[in-house]
Order: sequence, then C-alpha cells, then structure tokens
Amino acid sequence: MKYMLLVVISLCSISVLAAPSALQPTKSGLFDIGGFSLYLECYENDKPMLILEQGFGRAGSDGVWLDNIRRLTDTYSVCLYDRAGIGKSEQGPVPVTINDTAIRLHKLLAAAEVSPPYYFAGGSYASYVITAFNHLYEDELLGAVLIDPPPFGYFYTMGTRWPKDFTTDNTDLSRYYNFEQSVHNPMFEKAPEKIDHMQSYQQLKPAQDFGNKPLIVLRAKLTDEPYDPPFVPKDIATTMDQLFANAEQSFRALSSDTTVTYSTSEKHHLHIADRDLVVKSIKALSNKP
Repeated sequence: MKYMLLVVISLCSISVLAAPSALQPTKSGLFDIGGFSLYLECYENDKPMLILEQGFGRAGSDGVWLDNIRRLTDTYSVCLYDRAGIGKSEQGPVPVTINDTAIRLHKLLAAAEVSPPYYFAGGSYASYVITAFNHLYEDELLGAVLIDPPPFGYFYTMGTRWPKDFTTDNTDLSRYYNFEQSVHNPMFEKAPEKIDHMQSYQQLKPAQDFGNKPLIVLRAKLTDEPYDPPFVPKDIATTMDQLFANAEQSFRALSSDTTVTYSTSEKHHLHIADRDLVVKSIKALSNKP
C-alpha cells in the first residue's frame, strides 16, 4: 500500500546498485565547513552548474545518479553531495533545521570553490532543502526541478493532525500514531537525519516563493489509493488527503513560471524509475527564459 510511502522513504535509505560507469569526477572528497566535513563530488565543464540534492536519509554518493549525470553533462556541470551523517560525510552537531542544512550546503560549495549561480534538482525531501536555499540565497539560484516533492507541511501535518492525548485500543492504530508522533522528536532513533521538522516548518513558511524563477515539478502518476490505512479514523485521514489534494495548486503557486508534469510511473524515486523524464526535464530547465 502507498499510504506509508513518504514516511518509509523518510526514515530509511534505499540501497540501489548503480550501473557501471566510466564517468569520473573532476573533484571529489571531504571539505571542511567549520568543525566537520561534508563529502562532495563534481563533474565539471564549461556549462552552467547543476546541484543535485537528495531525499531524506539518502546519500548523493550512492551512485544512483550516475546514469543521469552522464546524460546531463552536455548541458551542465554537475555536483552532488552527502548531507551530514549520511554516506561519506561526517556527522555535525545535531539536531538541525532546514535552514541549517541549506547554510551547510552553501558553506560546502564555497569551500569546494563551486561558484554560483546554480540550477538545482532533487527528489522528495530535497524540495525543502532547495526551497530553504532559495530563500536564504535567492541571488544564487536560477531555477529548479523538484522531483515528486512532498506537499509543504507534510511532516508538520503528520505530527499535528491527531487530537491531543489520543488513545486507542487498536494495536495497529496505536503503532501508526506513535510513529507519526516521532516527528516531534528530532533525535528519534530510527530517523537517519536528526532534523527538527516542526521548527523547519516555521522556517519554510516564508520561503514558499521563487518569484519568477523557472520551476519544473515532476510528480509520480496519481492513483486512487488512499494515503492512510483503513484503520485510521476518517476525520484524521481527511487532513492528509486534503494536503495531497491541494498539492498541485501549492506547487504551481511557488513561481509564476511553474510547470507540473506527471510521470507514467507510480514510483517515488523518479530519478531511478523514470530517468528519461527526469533528464529531459532538467535539460529543459536551462532553456527556459
């Protein structure tokens, strides 16, 4: 069932074997950003710079982008990295907020001498990082491709849609409730990144505006499958259903130049499941006026 899709994606990394590649980075390694180091690798040429951001708990260094990068280097220089505590990067101070994450990326790019301006692309939770980066460094971001992003407020809604002091005798519902309430605890043991989602929500509130910058939003094929399992009370389930029902409208409101495109794949990680669409869309980004 797809009702746990984004939640499961958010709380565990997915191991995917990358296809063999002769592609070699022009630079790679750990770069100090002030007390700890983040891993970055780049495939540079004389084209505009594209930064690839990752979903929650995923490492840029896991190799799954390489097939896409090979096809993108005729249009872009490309860099990707690992956030703190993920992949090859060192663990910095925790917990962090979405703004902390964007600031760390900015420091990393400066330390690695990857100069702005940048195009961005990334899947799932990456959209939040890209949004925060644009808000903090608006002169440095030219445009972005958001790949199956969650609606703004996804984690916040998980944590706040339940009545206070909610109790139930249903074991499955109790487990589900406790899992969703874990977003209130940035240090939740099973979370691969120690992010304060509640504070991050407040930081992202004023950031929902890319002006007239080109945005391309790629979404997985829509299905009739509900977000929640059937044991979730209807009044509680409705809150998340409404969030997703209004998602396209919210995405279009991010910029006066937003394009929303749907994949034929129902998979969440479209940079793996629908590489052709992702590559085509990222290339189209730089052609927008």
